[in-house]
Amino acid sequence: MVSGKSIKDVAKVAGVSISTVSRVLNESQNVSAELKQKVLDAVQNLGYRSNTIARALKGMPTKTLGLLIPTIENPFFPSMVRGVQDEAHRNGYSVFLCNTDGSRIIEETQFKLLLDKKVDGIILVASKYTTRYLKNGMEFPIVMIDRYVNSPNFSYVTVDHTIGIRLAIEHLYSLGHRKIAFLGSKLLSSGARERFQSYKRYIEEFKMKFDDSLIILGEYTYESGIKMVEELMKRKVKFDSILCGNDLIAFGVIEGLKKYGIKVPKDVSVVGYDDITFSSYHNPKLTTIRQPTYEVGQMATRIVIDMISGVDRRVKHIKIEPSLVIRETTRKRGSEI
Repeated sequence: MVSGKSIKDVAKVAGVSISTVSRVLNESQNVSAELKQKVLDAVQNLGYRSNTIARALKGMPTKTLGLLIPTIENPFFPSMVRGVQDEAHRNGYSVFLCNTDGSRIIEETQFKLLLDKKVDGIILVASKYTTRYLKNGMEFPIVMIDRYVNSPNFSYVTVDHTIGIRLAIEHLYSLGHRKIAFLGSKLLSSGARERFQSYKRYIEEFKMKFDDSLIILGEYTYESGIKMVEELMKRKVKFDSILCGNDLIAFGVIEGLKKYGIKVPKDVSVVGYDDITFSSYHNPKLTTIRQPTYEVGQMATRIVIDMISGVDRRVKHIKIEPSLVIRETTRKRGSEI
């Protein structure tokens, strides 16, 4: 209740029973026009608003959505969250935001908590744990976003990483680079797997030699980028460019290369992935693959609301195209700065 008044207060002012107030608020037809008007007048005078949870217990729509993401501290997610919230608000929905911190226990607990709160639908970034509690064919509006479980029973909206990686490799190839290292994330999510598989595919399609020693998998973090550079240098393998799994890794890579006197882009070109806000302010400004995260959030929300309303319950698998943003961390091989 927003006003602090209870349904009992409304009944007292209207001079009717609590059950009559309940029937009016639940839009029952079994109430006379006179009593209905008394209740509505009392509601208005008291500034009473029915409790969302009380509505949920009656099986009524709560006009709320749940959103599960790994962590809002990762600068990749705020734009996506904003896309979800803006689209939800345009349609009269509120959003419960939950951080899972990459924990199986937290993710499962938060998911069940959202169901207990009677949200009308859930949007979630799937993890390796998701299938443990998410039953195939679950009759509840669920849309996966960014990362997903490959299932014909659930809708998802993500970015086409095959196109993103191709754009990155095509760009580096056009600049004369032929020894492209890949520093990405361990293959624990759909996005990480697709980026790695696409890297391997296009290295071969562009007739470059695929070399396992040029591949290191860590975490999607700045610190991991630094550590992966250290490992790459220990291998004493030649490379002229580095394709990173995300922008945070790329920032760490650039910092890590400085320790070895390697300058970006004079000595090595670096391409990130995501185009988070800081990418255009970093020194040097980061060449990267832009993921349209806001649009992904919007699309996922439209789909889950259509499922809730019954407008369209079909399972949808949607991949939105990314784009290449060329800035200062790549240059033509052999050229002067």
